[in-house]
Amino acid sequence: MADKICFIVKDKSFEKFMMMTILGTTGAAMDTEMNFFFTFWGLRLLQKKFKPKVAGMPFPMKGMATKMFLKRLKKFGIENPWELIKEAIESGKMKLYPCQMTMDLMGIKKEQLWDFVEEPVGAASFLEMSEGARIVSL
Repeated sequence: MADKICFIVKDKSFEKFMMMTILGTTGAAMDTEMNFFFTFWGLRLLQKKFKPKVAGMPFPMKGMATKMFLKRLKKFGIENPWELIKEAIESGKMKLYPCQMTMDLMGIKKEQLWDFVEEPVGAASFLEMSEGARIVSL
């Protein structure tokens, strides 16, 4: 396995959020450095008040589909995906980086993001920290 894997999160869907959660927390548990760069709509996932919805469903059904998915996750012992993420971050192996330019473009303030999110970085900074890593786009 790679020593470091860096992800670019560009989508706000519930499915992408759960992929990030499972890959990030699993990699962190395997002692792999997991870095996530949130840009464009993916940045919404880091906002405290944002509730991701299942994509690919007609609008009225998106919320219902998300609730069904969360119910299934509970059967697998996942009560709150954000708690899993916080544990991985506290281990020091998983980090979430918001894109500074996207924050500026969308008028998003650092205070609107979860407290465990890293300081915003630009694309150049993220690419520099990704040197020697595998890079994956979600």
